[in-house]
Amino acid sequence: MPPRNPLCKTRNGYYNRGEDCDSYTECRDYQAKEMQCPDGLHFDPKAVFPNYPCGYPMDVSCEGRGPPQPARSTSECPHQYGFFPSAQAKVEQCGAYRMCVEGHAIEMTCPVGLAFNPEISRCDWPDLVPSCNADAYLGFKCPVAPLDKDGKLLIVNYKYESNCYAFFSCEEGHARLLMCDAGFAFDPEAGRCVDADLVKC
Repeated sequence: MPPRNPLCKTRNGYYNRGEDCDSYTECRDYQAKEMQCPDGLHFDPKAVFPNYPCGYPMDVSCEGRGPPQPARSTSECPHQYGFFPSAQAKVEQCGAYRMCVEGHAIEMTCPVGLAFNPEISRCDWPDLVPSCNADAYLGFKCPVAPLDKDGKLLIVNYKYESNCYAFFSCEEGHARLLMCDAGFAFDPEAGRCVDADLVKC
């Protein structure tokens, strides 16, 4: 058996090389091998063997380490891996994004009520996405909310016309599309979710 490599503190594990954000050393049976995450992914120093040690930038920060490798962009993707804005996305249709795998784009759509936020590469509330017209996208604009006894805007819920198990919750003028828990449906008169048997869908 080859002699134990001094870089390997444990029999199997991953170690940060410190050269850049996506390079690392992989140890197997005390033998070290220099590795690099695919373009668009960062090495996660917290990864525990045998879990995959590379993660997306929004999950793994490069802070305190060198920069990532130069991008290997394609005609479809700025990096080989990652989540990016889609050419299909519009200010009033902002749920579209693309997932890049080995430089090939797969068109994706956020769950209903969410929009793709390029700043964090995730689906987010539409009003938090600067490039999204939240009212047009949701097809709903919050009415002026009443005030409570202290002069603060009340949170008011409204019916979502396409689905009796969903509703818009308006807080400070921002609409959030929410779902009732299983077995419940939204009662427009009560303004909340109640037992589904009590609601005529």
